[in-house]
Amino acid sequence: MFGAEALLTTCAELLGAEPGIEPLLHGLPVPLTFLGGRHARALVLEGRLAAREQDYWPRVWALRALRYAWDDDLAGPVVRAIDDPAWRVREVAAAVAGRREVGAAADRCAAAASDPVPRVRVAAVRALAVIGEAEHVPALQAARHDPEIAVVRAADRTLDTLSTRLDREL
Repeated sequence: MFGAEALLTTCAELLGAEPGIEPLLHGLPVPLTFLGGRHARALVLEGRLAAREQDYWPRVWALRALRYAWDDDLAGPVVRAIDDPAWRVREVAAAVAGRREVGAAADRCAAAASDPVPRVRVAAVRALAVIGEAEHVPALQAARHDPEIAVVRAADRTLDTLSTRLDREL
């Protein structure tokens, strides 16, 4: 159906799009409805992305696809997506950074550990288990005092994992 190269090209184009601008529905190597499934069909085909102020979904779908297909050239767009205005994009970008071991995202994930949205904080803290270094420990220690228990649990697990990975007591 679609090759990995076409999929990665589409993801790169979607992640390079400016927030607030609905991506072109034609001309992408892989259609949005392939990336986003039924949800995309409902939003795209009915023209509801911009109307419902949900134009961030194509970036979310692109990031979700990067969990399964990857090219190191997409590390930069993933890192930038951690600062996206849409919290769903920030959450998935942090998760992808951890899954794909994008070390360049560590500082942004440490900053995102204090994001206003708990789900973003959890994803960022979890990513630091894989890509974090000793200098990110203060952000994780602060996350241990988060009002959301899911963030606290993620921070505790991440500190344990990081301590083992770095082979030192944190």
